[in-house]
Order: sequence, then structure tokens, then C-alpha cells
Amino acid sequence: MKLVSYGPFGQERAGVLQGENIFDLEQLMAKSGAGPAVHDMRFFLEIPTWRSILDKLAPLTTSMTPIALNSVRLGSPVPCPRKLLIAGANTYSHLAEAKPLVGKIDPPNQPMVLGKGTNSICGPYDNLILPKQTKKLDYEVELGVIIGKVTDHISESEVKHHIAGFTTTNDVSARDVQLADYETNTFFRVHYLGKSFNTFAPMGPAMVTIDEYEWGKPFSLVTKVNGEVRQSSDTNDLIYGIEALVSYISHHMTLYPGDIIQTGSPEGVAFFMNPQRFLQVGEIVSCEIEGVGTIANKVVAEK
Repeated sequence: MKLVSYGPFGQERAGVLQGENIFDLEQLMAKSGAGPAVHDMRFFLEIPTWRSILDKLAPLTTSMTPIALNSVRLGSPVPCPRKLLIAGANTYSHLAEAKPLVGKIDPPNQPMVLGKGTNSICGPYDNLILPKQTKKLDYEVELGVIIGKVTDHISESEVKHHIAGFTTTNDVSARDVQLADYETNTFFRVHYLGKSFNTFAPMGPAMVTIDEYEWGKPFSLVTKVNGEVRQSSDTNDLIYGIEALVSYISHHMTLYPGDIIQTGSPEGVAFFMNPQRFLQVGEIVSCEIEGVGTIANKVVAEK
């Protein structure tokens, strides 16, 4: 099933997506009597029985008035998660493309987990704002894993049962801020700030629930800028896969329903191109993950 959040920024309502129609989740829940009705996606995922509730809701859509998908704005599937985490340096091809610029980089001995401000989250078709603080705006298509239950100290074999679903994400970065171009100390990095500007985490268009997938099958990932393919790979390129990442993180912090993990991006980012080709105002960057969906965001100057 595909779940979405729709409506104005900051006022998104959860919905069930069927084809080109959205059905309001709160109204469906009220109609079914399946527990207290909620309008927020994170609140819904926090209901321990949310999976079984979904099964009860699907048949009810035939008797409800739909909302046309093209008549509303889509937000991130989970607009306000508690945490947005990133697996840095987590694909073999990304490390390999860095070699000409920074020298050989060995894969990390353990997952390199970074944080990203949840303020950076925006919808799948919202504008991507180019801040005044950067001249090096970069893209990274990444599979987004959305947590579906409280997850703490779990094994890799348990991970499948703790995931709600997947979404397409773009881990946008201001490289000159992230890598602290203004510092002479090569060890000084500002990953969090460089990745946390507003609109630096477009995602969507939906959360596709995990039951829609064959577990373990790789996802293909593609990034295009104005239609030109910049990234093309699949999740077999991940150094630490979904099971390893979620299990590892769960041994360091509790993950909660709605938390999102961006799992890593393949080669083809602007920073390692020769010459570098950072995003410019007016360009459209699209990220597509097979079976999950496509997001597309136009770069606009910060007002």
C-alpha cells in the first residue's frame, strides 16, 4: 500500500494513495472504527496495530469521495519524524569516484552515521532552495527507510519486522559548508549544517509499505539533472545494507516509528565530477527508485 501526506506545508494530513486518488486516513479510520482516528502519519505509525488497521481500511475507499492527486500538494510521507539519519560513505562506487580528488578511501569499519535536521524535509515536488551561503549545491539519490515500530538493540534478522516501508529521498548538500572550505584544518567538517538547510531533504512521493516488496531484492537508483542521467546504480552498491544499518543504529539509539534513515548514494555526485557541475538556479533534479517512486525539485534562489 502507498501512504502519503498531503496539504500545505506544516499542515499535512495522512492519506492512502490509490492510483491517482487520495483517501484521507483520519476519515477512513473514523469510518472503520479502528481505534482513535489520527491525521498525522507519524501518529499513525505509532499505533502498534497500524498494519492490521490498514487491511481494514482498504475496502472502505469504494464508499468514500476521493481527493484527486493532482489537486493537492504532496509533502514528505512522514513530515515530522523524530530523527532523520544518514549513512555516509556507504557505497563502493562513491568511495571509488572520490579517489582522483582525495586519494584512496577504504570502506569504514563500521557504518558512518550522520544526522540531518528535520527542518530540511520537504515534499517530492517542492522547490529546492539554493541558499546564499553556498555555491556548491549537490544531490544524492538515496533509498529512505522508514521505521515502523520501536527499535532497540535488534539483530539484523529482526530488521525486516521493524520497517514500515520505503521512500525516495535526495540527500542535498552544500558542499562548501559541509566540508568547511573556509577552514585550513582539514579535520574540520560541518556535515550537519551543510546538510540541514531548509528543503535539503526532498522525499516521497509516498511511503510504499514493506509488504509490496520482495525482501532482499536490490532497488535501482537514478538521478537526472534537466533530464541528463548523473547517477545510475542499485542498492547492491551499499557497503552496509538495510539490515546492517538499522541493527547497528539500534544498538546506539532507540529508533521510533516514523524515523527515517537515508542509506547511501552511488557515484555521480557533482562534487566528484571533472569539472564539477553543481546545481544551478532553474535546473530540475529528479531522483527515481524502482518500485518506490520519483521526486523532482526545481532549484530556486533563496529570497
